[in-house]
Amino acid sequence: MKNLLRTSLMTALVAGLMVFAAAAAKADPVTFSTTASFNGGAFSSPNAIVFGGMGNQLSLTFTGVTNSMVDTSPAGFTFASLGEIQTATMGTGAAITAGTTFALRVTQTVPSAGFDDFSGTLTGTISQNSSTGVIAFMVTGVNINGVQYDVTQNPLNLVPPSTNNGVTSIQSRITTPTTVVPEPASMLLLGTGLAGVAGAVRRKLRARNQG
Repeated sequence: MKNLLRTSLMTALVAGLMVFAAAAAKADPVTFSTTASFNGGAFSSPNAIVFGGMGNQLSLTFTGVTNSMVDTSPAGFTFASLGEIQTATMGTGAAITAGTTFALRVTQTVPSAGFDDFSGTLTGTISQNSSTGVIAFMVTGVNINGVQYDVTQNPLNLVPPSTNNGVTSIQSRITTPTTVVPEPASMLLLGTGLAGVAGAVRRKLRARNQG
């Protein structure tokens, strides 16, 4: 009887461990918006900066996302755009002025409110058909109340106007804290183990009463 009880208890223990080993990660959805700042100016979307002159110009325009909603289930992470930078040129284009800074602000509303900023520098020369323009991020990841945002490409190469209409997307991996939600099959296995324990206990009590 002791061996049977011990076996049943081990079955229940193994089933319980399998519940957590085979658990599904479930994460809350995330909602956020983005704005940007050039050279320490005000954050806004859209926001633009112009380089060059005398008919040869380069403009960079950032357009953020508004109330972007993403779901990180079931893996606990997903990939999403934090906004776009569009290049446009006149004449032969222009070089980005040395020391130009770029900051991107993520303002989160769900699962909880908060904000934080990516930051980097802009360099390179862009014409209608070619570009050496890049954003080199110095801050590549921010955490807003437990939700982690990481840029997926650093440095980020800016395309010329002749490619994709000059649009470069700033992509991010978004990771959320996860909670363990047992799968139905694992719960069934745990229930089977517990039922075995209960049966062994009933049989032991019955044997004692008959004795």
